[in-house]
Amino acid sequence: MKITRIKAHPVSTKLDKIYWTSRGAWASYNMILVEVETDEGIVGYGQINKTPLKEIAEIVVELEDVIRGMDALAHEAVWAKIFNLTVPHLDLGKTEAIRPRYDQNRRIQIMAALGGIDIALWDIKGKAVNLPIWRLLGGDRREVPAYASGGYYEEGFSPLAVIDEMAGYVAQGYTSVKMKCGGLDVAGDIERISGVRKAIGDASLMLDANQAYDLKQAEYAIKSFEPYDIFWFEEPLHWYDSTRGLARLAACTNVPLASGESELHSWAVRDLIDLGGIRYVQFDCTRAGGITEGLRIGAYALAHGLQIALHHDPQVHGHLAAAMPHGYCVEGFPRPERDPVWHQLFVERPELEAGVLRLTDKPGLGIEIDWKIVDRWRI
Repeated sequence: MKITRIKAHPVSTKLDKIYWTSRGAWASYNMILVEVETDEGIVGYGQINKTPLKEIAEIVVELEDVIRGMDALAHEAVWAKIFNLTVPHLDLGKTEAIRPRYDQNRRIQIMAALGGIDIALWDIKGKAVNLPIWRLLGGDRREVPAYASGGYYEEGFSPLAVIDEMAGYVAQGYTSVKMKCGGLDVAGDIERISGVRKAIGDASLMLDANQAYDLKQAEYAIKSFEPYDIFWFEEPLHWYDSTRGLARLAACTNVPLASGESELHSWAVRDLIDLGGIRYVQFDCTRAGGITEGLRIGAYALAHGLQIALHHDPQVHGHLAAAMPHGYCVEGFPRPERDPVWHQLFVERPELEAGVLRLTDKPGLGIEIDWKIVDRWRI
Protein backbone atom coordinates (compact mmCIF):
# COMPACT_ATOMS: atom_id res chain seq x y z
CA MET A 1 0.00 0.00 0.00
CA LYS A 2 1.69 3.19 -1.21
CA ILE A 3 1.31 6.79 -0.05
CA THR A 4 -0.02 8.82 -2.97
CA ARG A 5 -1.05 12.20 -1.58
CA ILE A 6 -0.96 14.31 1.59
CA LYS A 7 -3.33 17.18 2.34
CA ALA A 8 -3.41 19.69 5.18
CA HIS A 9 -6.60 21.36 6.40
CA PRO A 10 -5.74 24.17 8.86
CA VAL A 11 -8.79 25.28 10.81
CA SER A 12 -9.38 28.00 13.37
CA THR A 13 -12.43 29.18 15.26
CA LYS A 14 -12.79 32.05 17.67
CA LEU A 15 -13.56 31.14 21.29
CA ASP A 16 -16.37 32.76 23.24
CA LYS A 17 -13.90 34.64 25.44
CA ILE A 18 -10.19 34.90 26.20
CA TYR A 19 -8.87 32.08 28.40
CA TRP A 20 -5.64 32.89 30.25
CA THR A 21 -3.02 30.55 31.62
CA SER A 22 0.01 31.78 33.54
CA ARG A 23 1.97 32.32 30.33
CA GLY A 24 -0.48 33.33 27.64
CA ALA A 25 -4.00 33.68 26.32
CA TRP A 26 -6.28 31.48 24.22
CA ALA A 27 -8.64 33.51 22.03
CA SER A 28 -9.12 30.92 19.28
CA TYR A 29 -8.89 27.18 18.81
CA ASN A 30 -6.43 26.16 16.10
CA MET A 31 -5.54 22.79 14.65
CA ILE A 32 -4.49 21.12 11.42
CA LEU A 33 -6.32 18.09 10.07
CA VAL A 34 -3.93 15.91 8.05
CA GLU A 35 -5.22 13.66 5.28
CA VAL A 36 -3.04 10.88 3.82
CA GLU A 37 -4.27 9.01 0.73
CA THR A 38 -3.08 5.62 -0.53
CA ASP A 39 -3.17 3.74 -3.82
CA GLU A 40 -5.63 1.24 -2.31
CA GLY A 41 -8.20 3.92 -1.54
CA ILE A 42 -7.70 3.91 2.22
CA VAL A 43 -7.46 7.41 3.67
CA GLY A 44 -6.03 8.19 7.09
CA TYR A 45 -6.53 11.26 9.26
CA GLY A 46 -4.23 12.84 11.79
CA GLN A 47 -4.39 15.95 13.94
CA ILE A 48 -1.79 18.59 14.75
CA ASN A 49 -2.29 20.69 17.87
CA LYS A 50 0.42 23.27 17.18
CA THR A 51 1.00 26.68 15.61
CA PRO A 52 1.90 28.54 13.39
CA LEU A 53 -0.80 26.91 11.29
CA LYS A 54 0.23 28.24 7.89
CA GLU A 55 3.88 27.23 8.15
CA ILE A 56 3.19 23.76 9.55
CA ALA A 57 0.47 23.12 6.97
CA GLU A 58 2.86 24.10 4.18
CA ILE A 59 5.47 21.65 5.48
CA VAL A 60 2.86 18.85 5.68
CA VAL A 61 2.04 19.35 2.01
CA GLU A 62 5.71 19.64 1.02
CA LEU A 63 6.49 16.34 2.74
CA GLU A 64 4.40 14.57 0.10
CA ASP A 65 7.45 14.85 -2.19
CA VAL A 66 9.58 13.19 0.51
CA ILE A 67 7.41 10.16 1.31
CA ARG A 68 5.21 9.68 -1.77
CA GLY A 69 5.49 6.06 -2.90
CA MET A 70 6.58 4.76 0.51
CA ASP A 71 4.71 1.92 2.17
CA ALA A 72 1.91 3.46 4.22
CA LEU A 73 2.13 0.58 6.69
CA ALA A 74 5.86 1.09 7.30
CA HIS A 75 5.43 3.77 9.92
CA GLU A 76 8.98 3.44 11.30
CA ALA A 77 10.55 4.00 7.88
CA VAL A 78 8.33 6.99 7.15
CA TRP A 79 9.01 8.43 10.59
CA ALA A 80 12.76 8.14 10.13
CA LYS A 81 12.65 9.65 6.63
CA ILE A 82 10.90 12.77 7.90
CA PHE A 83 12.81 13.02 11.16
CA ASN A 84 16.12 12.94 9.32
CA LEU A 85 15.17 16.24 7.70
CA THR A 86 15.81 17.89 11.07
CA VAL A 87 19.53 17.03 11.04
CA PRO A 88 22.35 17.47 8.49
CA HIS A 89 23.69 14.41 6.67
CA LEU A 90 27.09 13.89 5.16
CA ASP A 91 27.80 11.53 2.28
CA LEU A 92 31.44 10.60 2.75
CA GLY A 93 31.63 9.42 -0.83
CA LYS A 94 30.91 12.88 -2.25
CA THR A 95 32.79 16.14 -2.05
CA GLU A 96 30.08 18.64 -2.97
CA ALA A 97 28.13 20.46 -0.28
CA ILE A 98 24.96 18.79 0.96
CA ARG A 99 22.29 21.36 1.72
CA PRO A 100 19.43 20.42 4.06
CA ARG A 101 15.87 20.70 2.83
CA TYR A 102 14.84 22.79 5.85
CA ASP A 103 16.70 25.28 7.99
CA GLN A 104 17.39 24.24 11.56
CA ASN A 105 14.99 26.85 12.97
CA ARG A 106 12.06 24.86 11.53
CA ARG A 107 12.60 21.72 13.58
CA ILE A 108 9.58 22.39 15.79
CA GLN A 109 7.34 22.75 12.73
CA ILE A 110 8.77 19.58 11.15
CA MET A 111 8.16 17.58 14.33
CA ALA A 112 4.57 18.83 14.40
CA ALA A 113 4.05 17.88 10.76
CA LEU A 114 5.59 14.49 11.43
CA GLY A 115 3.18 13.97 14.32
CA GLY A 116 0.11 14.59 12.17
CA ILE A 117 1.31 12.38 9.32
CA ASP A 118 2.28 9.57 11.69
CA ILE A 119 -1.15 9.59 13.35
CA ALA A 120 -2.77 9.41 9.90
CA LEU A 121 -0.59 6.39 9.04
CA TRP A 122 -1.76 4.61 12.18
CA ASP A 123 -5.34 5.41 11.18
CA ILE A 124 -4.59 3.80 7.80
CA LYS A 125 -3.02 0.78 9.47
CA GLY A 126 -6.09 0.19 11.60
CA LYS A 127 -8.42 0.57 8.64
CA ALA A 128 -6.28 -1.83 6.56
CA VAL A 129 -6.74 -4.65 9.09
CA ASN A 130 -10.22 -3.51 10.24
CA LEU A 131 -9.17 -2.94 13.83
CA PRO A 132 -9.28 0.11 16.10
CA ILE A 133 -5.82 1.34 17.01
CA TRP A 134 -6.28 0.42 20.67
CA ARG A 135 -6.80 -3.21 19.63
CA LEU A 136 -4.03 -3.06 17.03
CA LEU A 137 -1.65 -2.04 19.82
CA GLY A 138 -2.72 -4.98 21.99
CA GLY A 139 -5.16 -3.23 24.30
CA ASP A 140 -7.85 -5.23 26.10
CA ARG A 141 -9.94 -2.38 27.50
CA ARG A 142 -12.11 0.12 25.69
CA GLU A 143 -12.68 2.43 28.66
CA VAL A 144 -10.04 4.88 29.92
CA PRO A 145 -10.35 7.24 32.90
CA ALA A 146 -10.55 10.91 31.95
CA TYR A 147 -10.24 14.06 33.99
CA ALA A 148 -12.04 17.34 33.39
CA SER A 149 -9.62 20.07 32.39
CA GLY A 150 -10.36 23.78 32.76
CA GLY A 151 -10.02 26.33 35.49
CA TYR A 152 -8.59 29.13 33.35
CA TYR A 153 -8.41 32.78 34.29
CA GLU A 154 -11.28 33.96 32.09
CA GLU A 155 -11.47 37.49 30.78
CA GLY A 156 -14.36 39.39 32.33
CA PHE A 157 -14.93 36.87 35.13
CA SER A 158 -13.77 36.69 38.71
CA PRO A 159 -10.83 34.33 39.34
CA LEU A 160 -13.14 32.63 41.86
CA ALA A 161 -15.49 31.52 39.07
CA VAL A 162 -13.31 28.42 38.93
CA ILE A 163 -15.00 27.16 42.10
CA ASP A 164 -18.40 26.70 40.48
CA GLU A 165 -16.78 25.39 37.29
CA MET A 166 -14.89 22.59 39.04
CA ALA A 167 -17.90 21.73 41.19
CA GLY A 168 -19.93 21.48 37.99
CA TYR A 169 -17.57 18.88 36.55
CA VAL A 170 -17.85 16.79 39.70
CA ALA A 171 -21.63 17.05 39.46
CA GLN A 172 -21.32 15.61 35.93
CA GLY A 173 -19.61 12.53 37.36
CA TYR A 174 -15.93 13.42 37.01
CA THR A 175 -13.81 12.22 39.91
CA SER A 176 -10.70 14.16 38.83
CA VAL A 177 -10.51 17.83 37.81
CA LYS A 178 -7.69 20.15 36.77
CA MET A 179 -7.37 23.91 37.19
CA LYS A 180 -4.76 26.53 36.35
CA CYS A 181 -2.46 28.21 38.83
CA GLY A 182 0.41 30.67 38.59
CA GLY A 183 -1.67 33.41 36.98
CA LEU A 184 -2.06 35.21 40.34
CA ASP A 185 0.21 35.54 43.32
CA VAL A 186 0.22 32.56 45.68
CA ALA A 187 -2.27 34.18 48.07
CA GLY A 188 -4.71 34.76 45.21
CA ASP A 189 -4.35 31.18 43.98
CA ILE A 190 -4.79 29.81 47.50
CA GLU A 191 -8.18 31.50 47.62
CA ARG A 192 -9.14 29.79 44.37
CA ILE A 193 -7.68 26.38 45.27
CA SER A 194 -9.10 26.27 48.79
CA GLY A 195 -12.53 27.20 47.43
CA VAL A 196 -12.34 24.46 44.80
CA ARG A 197 -11.24 21.86 47.34
CA LYS A 198 -14.20 22.67 49.56
CA ALA A 199 -16.59 22.57 46.60
CA ILE A 200 -15.42 19.24 45.08
CA GLY A 201 -15.11 17.19 48.24
CA ASP A 202 -12.90 14.12 47.84
CA ALA A 203 -12.41 14.43 44.07
CA SER A 204 -8.81 14.53 42.84
CA LEU A 205 -7.53 18.06 42.24
CA MET A 206 -4.71 18.62 39.73
CA LEU A 207 -2.87 21.94 39.35
CA ASP A 208 -1.37 23.11 36.05
CA ALA A 209 1.11 25.98 36.34
CA ASN A 210 2.06 26.14 32.65
CA GLN A 211 5.72 26.78 33.58
CA ALA A 212 4.85 29.77 35.78
CA TYR A 213 7.57 29.66 38.44
CA ASP A 214 11.29 29.63 39.00
CA LEU A 215 12.49 26.96 41.42
CA LYS A 216 12.29 29.08 44.57
CA GLN A 217 8.80 30.32 43.67
CA ALA A 218 7.63 26.78 42.85
CA GLU A 219 8.88 25.46 46.19
CA TYR A 220 6.95 28.17 48.01
CA ALA A 221 3.85 27.65 45.88
CA ILE A 222 3.60 23.90 46.31
CA LYS A 223 4.23 24.12 50.06
CA SER A 224 1.36 26.59 50.19
CA PHE A 225 -0.92 24.38 48.06
CA GLU A 226 -0.13 21.04 49.78
CA PRO A 227 -2.77 21.40 52.52
CA TYR A 228 -5.49 21.19 49.84
CA ASP A 229 -4.66 17.61 48.86
CA ILE A 230 -3.14 18.19 45.42
CA PHE A 231 -3.06 15.13 43.16
CA TRP A 232 -0.31 16.43 40.86
CA PHE A 233 1.59 19.64 40.15
CA GLU A 234 1.95 20.04 36.39
CA GLU A 235 4.70 21.91 34.52
CA PRO A 236 5.60 24.14 37.46
CA LEU A 237 9.01 25.47 36.30
CA HIS A 238 10.09 27.99 33.70
CA TRP A 239 11.09 26.47 30.35
CA TYR A 240 14.84 26.88 30.92
CA ASP A 241 14.95 24.78 34.11
CA SER A 242 12.17 22.30 33.48
CA THR A 243 14.24 19.10 33.82
CA ARG A 244 16.90 19.08 36.55
CA GLY A 245 15.03 21.78 38.42
CA LEU A 246 12.03 19.46 38.65
CA ALA A 247 14.14 16.89 40.50
CA ARG A 248 15.04 19.49 43.12
CA LEU A 249 11.37 20.43 43.43
CA ALA A 250 10.34 16.77 43.73
CA ALA A 251 12.75 16.37 46.65
CA CYS A 252 10.94 19.00 48.71
CA THR A 253 7.31 17.91 48.23
CA ASN A 254 5.21 14.78 48.42
CA VAL A 255 2.95 16.05 45.64
CA PRO A 256 3.65 14.10 42.42
CA LEU A 257 4.99 16.13 39.50
CA ALA A 258 3.65 15.82 35.95
CA SER A 259 5.27 17.10 32.77
CA GLY A 260 6.15 16.32 29.15
CA GLU A 261 3.50 17.99 27.00
CA SER A 262 5.97 20.64 25.81
CA GLU A 263 8.66 18.16 24.72
CA LEU A 264 9.26 17.40 21.06
CA HIS A 265 10.78 13.91 21.14
CA SER A 266 11.63 10.84 23.18
CA TRP A 267 15.19 11.96 23.94
CA ALA A 268 13.90 14.98 25.85
CA VAL A 269 11.31 12.88 27.70
CA ARG A 270 14.04 10.34 28.51
CA ASP A 271 15.98 13.09 30.28
CA LEU A 272 12.82 14.31 31.98
CA ILE A 273 12.24 10.81 33.36
CA ASP A 274 15.87 10.22 34.33
CA LEU A 275 16.59 13.64 35.80
CA GLY A 276 13.29 15.35 36.50
CA GLY A 277 11.65 13.38 39.28
CA ILE A 278 8.26 13.27 37.54
CA ARG A 279 5.68 10.56 38.18
CA TYR A 280 3.24 11.30 35.32
CA VAL A 281 4.37 11.57 31.68
CA GLN A 282 2.22 13.90 29.56
CA PHE A 283 3.71 13.70 26.07
CA ASP A 284 1.40 15.06 23.34
CA CYS A 285 1.54 13.02 20.11
CA THR A 286 -0.43 15.69 18.23
CA ARG A 287 2.17 18.35 18.94
CA ALA A 288 5.18 16.33 17.86
CA GLY A 289 6.23 12.85 16.84
CA GLY A 290 2.89 11.12 16.58
CA ILE A 291 1.80 7.75 17.93
CA THR A 292 5.11 6.12 16.98
CA GLU A 293 7.02 8.44 19.31
CA GLY A 294 4.32 8.10 21.95
CA LEU A 295 4.88 4.33 21.99
CA ARG A 296 8.62 4.76 22.49
CA ILE A 297 8.05 7.14 25.36
CA GLY A 298 5.47 4.81 26.85
CA ALA A 299 7.91 1.90 26.82
CA TYR A 300 10.58 3.98 28.57
CA ALA A 301 8.11 5.20 31.18
CA LEU A 302 6.94 1.64 31.86
CA ALA A 303 10.51 0.49 32.50
CA HIS A 304 10.89 3.29 35.04
CA GLY A 305 7.62 2.72 36.87
CA LEU A 306 5.89 5.91 35.73
CA GLN A 307 2.30 6.52 34.69
CA ILE A 308 1.19 7.81 31.29
CA ALA A 309 -1.29 10.71 31.35
CA LEU A 310 -1.28 11.99 27.77
CA HIS A 311 -2.08 15.62 27.02
CA HIS A 312 -5.17 16.77 25.07
CA ASP A 313 -6.95 15.12 22.07
CA PRO A 314 -8.50 12.02 23.69
CA GLN A 315 -9.66 10.79 20.26
CA VAL A 316 -5.98 10.06 19.57
CA HIS A 317 -4.43 9.54 22.99
CA GLY A 318 -7.20 7.30 24.27
CA HIS A 319 -5.93 4.52 22.00
CA LEU A 320 -2.44 4.71 23.50
CA ALA A 321 -3.71 4.89 27.07
CA ALA A 322 -6.00 1.91 26.52
CA ALA A 323 -3.16 -0.19 25.11
CA MET A 324 -0.58 0.62 27.81
CA PRO A 325 -0.68 -1.17 31.18
CA HIS A 326 0.43 2.11 32.75
CA GLY A 327 -1.97 4.26 30.71
CA TYR A 328 -3.42 6.16 33.65
CA CYS A 329 -5.79 8.65 32.07
CA VAL A 330 -6.56 11.11 29.28
CA GLU A 331 -7.46 14.79 29.36
CA GLY A 332 -10.90 16.02 28.39
CA PHE A 333 -12.51 19.45 28.08
CA PRO A 334 -16.20 19.13 28.96
CA ARG A 335 -17.04 22.73 27.99
CA PRO A 336 -17.96 22.98 24.28
CA GLU A 337 -17.03 26.66 24.23
CA ARG A 338 -13.45 25.86 25.32
CA ASP A 339 -12.90 22.86 23.01
CA PRO A 340 -15.16 23.30 19.96
CA VAL A 341 -13.09 20.86 17.91
CA TRP A 342 -13.88 17.90 20.17
CA HIS A 343 -17.54 18.86 20.42
CA GLN A 344 -18.22 19.86 16.78
CA LEU A 345 -15.59 18.57 14.33
CA PHE A 346 -16.50 14.88 14.44
CA VAL A 347 -19.58 13.09 13.18
CA GLU A 348 -18.33 10.00 15.01
CA ARG A 349 -15.77 9.80 17.79
CA PRO A 350 -15.26 8.06 21.14
CA GLU A 351 -17.72 8.94 23.88
CA LEU A 352 -16.46 11.03 26.79
CA GLU A 353 -18.67 11.60 29.80
CA ALA A 354 -18.70 11.29 33.58
CA GLY A 355 -14.94 10.81 33.71
CA VAL A 356 -14.74 7.90 31.27
CA LEU A 357 -13.57 7.79 27.64
CA ARG A 358 -15.25 4.91 25.80
CA LEU A 359 -13.49 3.80 22.64
CA THR A 360 -15.33 2.02 19.85
CA ASP A 361 -14.59 -0.95 17.60
CA LYS A 362 -14.51 1.21 14.48
CA PRO A 363 -11.22 0.76 12.59
CA GLY A 364 -8.30 3.16 12.96
CA LEU A 365 -8.96 6.18 15.15
CA GLY A 366 -12.68 5.48 14.96
CA ILE A 367 -13.55 9.00 13.88
CA GLU A 368 -15.51 10.55 11.04
CA ILE A 369 -14.99 14.19 10.12
CA ASP A 370 -17.77 16.74 9.69
CA TRP A 371 -16.44 18.39 6.54
CA LYS A 372 -19.01 21.17 6.75
CA ILE A 373 -17.35 22.28 9.98
CA VAL A 374 -13.89 21.97 8.39
CA ASP A 375 -15.01 24.18 5.51
CA ARG A 376 -16.58 26.70 7.88
CA TRP A 377 -13.41 27.00 9.99
CA ARG A 378 -10.86 26.56 7.23
CA ILE A 379 -8.15 29.22 6.88
